[in-house]
Amino acid sequence: MSEIAILGGGPAGLIAALRARQRGHNVTVFEASSVVGGMASSFEVAGQRVDLGSHRLHPATDPETLSLIRSLLGVDLQERRRNGRIRLRDRWIAFPLQTKDMLRNLPLSFSSKAAFDTLAKPFRSNSNKDFESEIRHRLGPTVVNEFYGPYSRKLYGVEPSQLTTELSDRRVSASSAWTVLRNAVRTSQSDTRIFFYPKRGYGQIAETLADAAVAEGVEIRLHSAVEQLVVGDADVQIVTSSGSTDARTVLSSIPLTSLANALDPPPSPAVRQAIADQRTRGMLLVYLVVPRTQYTPFDAHYFPSTELSTARLSESKNYRSGDDPEEISVLCAEIPCWVGSELWNADIETLSDIVEEDLARAGLPVTDRVHGEVRYLPSVYPVYEHSTLQDRVTIDNWARKATRVVTLGRQGLGVPDNLHHVLAMGAKAASAIGPSGDIDQSAWQDSLDDFASHVVQD
Repeated sequence: MSEIAILGGGPAGLIAALRARQRGHNVTVFEASSVVGGMASSFEVAGQRVDLGSHRLHPATDPETLSLIRSLLGVDLQERRRNGRIRLRDRWIAFPLQTKDMLRNLPLSFSSKAAFDTLAKPFRSNSNKDFESEIRHRLGPTVVNEFYGPYSRKLYGVEPSQLTTELSDRRVSASSAWTVLRNAVRTSQSDTRIFFYPKRGYGQIAETLADAAVAEGVEIRLHSAVEQLVVGDADVQIVTSSGSTDARTVLSSIPLTSLANALDPPPSPAVRQAIADQRTRGMLLVYLVVPRTQYTPFDAHYFPSTELSTARLSESKNYRSGDDPEEISVLCAEIPCWVGSELWNADIETLSDIVEEDLARAGLPVTDRVHGEVRYLPSVYPVYEHSTLQDRVTIDNWARKATRVVTLGRQGLGVPDNLHHVLAMGAKAASAIGPSGDIDQSAWQDSLDDFASHVVQD
């Protein structure tokens, strides 16, 4: 059996570790923090389990992977029905979209303009080849001006015209307004609104994957940030604060910047510069403890308007039937911002006040908060700018040539993928490892091509 090292104890790394071990390899996972899960972990606020933002496991998950998670979680993996809504022109619209709700709640001025845009699609051109122009071509100017334009500006911190069509390809599945309407009809008439969610929070998925991997013989080393990766012809030396370990192959799901800084020999100056040029938007997660059993019956509220700092509000209790305290509920407000900005450096009282003001302006109830906490995620939304398009090509070409150290996952590939996508990445990476511990380059290239076609589900 060969030695395989996994960098990062998030979902991609954990399922890769489990699958590689099941294929007969000796596997060690190196995780910098004190817990597994990464951005898919859960923790407690005021005695209630909460997540790092709003998360779901979608039914689009590969059947084999979904079967594995079901077998690990058992009855704790609950099937739920989505119940979100979007604030649009001071109206609440059900999300996922539903035909009856749209007819009842969409402002007539919006509906009439959107209908006209649909009829005018054959006459619209898309010569600029940017995110804004692409969505305008597909769905019309009304949808761009009222939703995708302001929401992308809020999430990515730049004008939508500065973003490439990489983002529209990865984030927007609808090819026309007719597609949106057809999906709304399907949502209204079927169970397409379901999702899966664990009783103990989203992080329970990563925790049970870790338990299963350890039961199979995987070693997970927490508090083990990688300081150096010395790459030789036949192996890689992994150096951490607690010592060094040799492995035949390394699967890395840590941020590209961390990986590039650890590699010895380092990537070429062109690759290092390309990695440094990529910008990623951070996120503040503000948790408000409200003294009531339930704040609203909705699982998530979406706020596309740039007049509000909050992009999304979720209420963990509404994602599950769990053992939560009855006397309180915890809200999670997501605030996209640049790391180091004035907003990023604001104290919890200031951030809590900002969120409460946003909720009041959106017509939501007063929280009467009794406690507030904040968590910081420095790398959430990769910003696909025109100015760094060639840099992403450079990085992709470099990543495809890797032999001993393979990068994958949201952080490793700089993608905005869902959990079911990163789980697929981890499983594919493990299956590409041959009996000798070497990566089957042809199989991995095919997997990278497949990953490029992922479209995020909100």
